[in-house]
Amino acid sequence: VKRIRQKVGDDFIIIFRLSMLDLMEKGSSWEEVVELAQALEKAGVTIINTGIGWHEARIPTIATCVPRAAFTFVTEKLKPHVNIPLITTNRINDPFVAERVLADGHADMVSMARPFLADPHFVLKAEQGREDQINT
Repeated sequence: VKRIRQKVGDDFIIIFRLSMLDLMEKGSSWEEVVELAQALEKAGVTIINTGIGWHEARIPTIATCVPRAAFTFVTEKLKPHVNIPLITTNRINDPFVAERVLADGHADMVSMARPFLADPHFVLKAEQGREDQINT
């Protein structure tokens, strides 16, 4: 990260995806996550995008049986330990839920990928007040 920062300069945004909760046996401890996040900030990362779980994990993180925004508490837990913006993710596929996550201070930004695959008109429908028509 330090060498990337040196090459691209201070005005370039570097986003690092950090697994915050591995949900795997022998995964990273919370102390290791905090230590790595702080080291990444010191090395020049601009934003940390918080990841939850691995594909190999037996605990679902994106299935519809998982409550919306179920893991934002993990991102919120890291906030006091770093001074850079944090992005939260996983099962945030409703504009009202995304707004609540931000308003409640769980994160500085919300990452959505699958919601835009499920409904490429997600943003337009939200903008037009047609949230009930968003395919989730």
